[in-house]
Amino acid sequence: MYKGCLCLQLKSRSRRTQWNDNHHHVTMLASLAMLFVAVLLLLFLLQGQRGEKFPPGPRVIPIFGNVLQLNLKSPIKDLERLTKKYGKVYSIFFGSRPLVVVNGLEAFKETLVSKAFDFSHAPGVVLADYSPIWKEQRRFSLMTLRNFGLGKQSMEQRILAEISHVTKVLEENIIDVNFFFSFFLLLFFI
Repeated sequence: MYKGCLCLQLKSRSRRTQWNDNHHHVTMLASLAMLFVAVLLLLFLLQGQRGEKFPPGPRVIPIFGNVLQLNLKSPIKDLERLTKKYGKVYSIFFGSRPLVVVNGLEAFKETLVSKAFDFSHAPGVVLADYSPIWKEQRRFSLMTLRNFGLGKQSMEQRILAEISHVTKVLEENIIDVNFFFSFFLLLFFI
């Protein structure tokens, strides 16, 4: 009889210990969830801020950027909508990478001429840093373009002929731009 009471007491004690263990796991899980939410909130607040010289744009979602806010079936319409809302020059994020969108000839001219230094640190060959290599590439490009007739009347005829040829080829080979834009987004996140 004494042994039976001891067993009952041990069983009740093990249930209590088991409940404490489960409660400990639940508390730890809740703490981790709260930490995760706090980190996401911090990322949301930090990533949503743009620098003072950075163009305006829609609110950024951490990790994804603005990709979830764009309609991938008609991205051109979404970009036009953003142009109406934020102006001719605005910014969006693909993931954590910023992208400045420039719409219109006047805005493009202002970006590359008036504010060339602000945009010179963007990636690419044409808009590379103002380094000695950049200066050498620019000098070579201008010299080559002048050799081919840049600024001469004869060049105008070549340009018009080339434009009509490109237009003809594009009209004969219609492609779905939305497919390529979606494909670009997939490659961008790889």
